[in-house]
Amino acid sequence: MDSRAHQSAAQAAIIDHDVIAARLTDDRLASYVSAVGGDLEAAIRLYDWNVAVSSAMYADLARLEVVFRNAVDRALGALGSARGWYQPWYQQKHLFKNQKAKKARESIASAVDRGTPKGKSEPVHGKVIAEFTFGFWRYLCRPIFATSLWVPAVAAAFPEHPDAPDPHRVRAGVEDRVQRLHFLRNRIAHHEPIHQRDLTCDREQLLELVHWICPPCGAWVEVNSSSGGALAARP
Repeated sequence: MDSRAHQSAAQAAIIDHDVIAARLTDDRLASYVSAVGGDLEAAIRLYDWNVAVSSAMYADLARLEVVFRNAVDRALGALGSARGWYQPWYQQKHLFKNQKAKKARESIASAVDRGTPKGKSEPVHGKVIAEFTFGFWRYLCRPIFATSLWVPAVAAAFPEHPDAPDPHRVRAGVEDRVQRLHFLRNRIAHHEPIHQRDLTCDREQLLELVHWICPPCGAWVEVNSSSGGALAARP
């Protein structure tokens, strides 16, 4: 046995699983215990794997989110240039005047406020874009924005979508994946169990979504991803 394996075995031997279980609480461990047929040690191993795979998936999601938001911002910026807007797209009130867009207006106001440096009157565009949550971008994928945003601009941000000529099908396909990945992201962010999900499907859809935007970016995410190995290491 090499030194690292010996150290790992020694560390495992001194772990008091009953104490760990008490600290994690029965409620938090319930899904893990159920998944392994009541074996506490196996449940904690599954919990540790859930932490590891969550970390790996979160790194993939982080790369996706930045590529995604910049692609949408670029597409809407191009629309603004073509239409002669003097202010950025998120300050075009006519795009978000519908009562159903109230949530978007609130998110925009908050992002603009946080993206405006102290003592300055104008927001910094890049800071505003970075302040929008993944939930905001998911919200922009809703059908209410199909005509105002997707048909004239946003669908073009996904040129490798198999139905690229049809902006409505592009929007539907993107929304489906973003909804799934946003839910996964929130589960991970709150340290919730994801071991019961079809994580292989999550990973495939994440990579597919990045590829629809930019194949080189898709390759970049995949090359740097450790989620495939983490999935294969499930106990």
